[in-house]
Amino acid sequence: DNMAKHGVDDMVMLSKISENAIVENLKKRYDADIIYTYIGHVLIAINPYKLIEHYYTDRALKDYRGKYQYELPPHVYSVADAMFRNLFSEGENQCVIISGESGAGKTVTSKHIMQFIASVSGQSPEVQRTKDIILESNPLLEAFG
Repeated sequence: DNMAKHGVDDMVMLSKISENAIVENLKKRYDADIIYTYIGHVLIAINPYKLIEHYYTDRALKDYRGKYQYELPPHVYSVADAMFRNLFSEGENQCVIISGESGAGKTVTSKHIMQFIASVSGQSPEVQRTKDIILESNPLLEAFG
């Protein structure tokens, strides 16, 4: 059984929700190089301290575009896509909170979100200028940790 081996994608689906059950689920997923897990609408990302190639391909960027959270396995691109779609459907500013200890991967996660937004937002000169500003903000993010 794949669920028993690799845990659940969304910990809301755990049969028993306890600290031990959550830690066990995250460990199973981490051991299988599955670094993203939901708990409801919250995405938990565990830094693998290595590059896991299939997570950040052009194919993954395309796969997560326009999909709802439950359609594909947990991924930072799913969060970015939901934020991007809500920006247009609700016409309101969006915010993603990225939290963690030093070395947890906050900056890398923000780069992946910006990469997704840059890839789905079009090609007009004004859009390209905005993309460049967003992508060039990474050193500023690094400065503040």
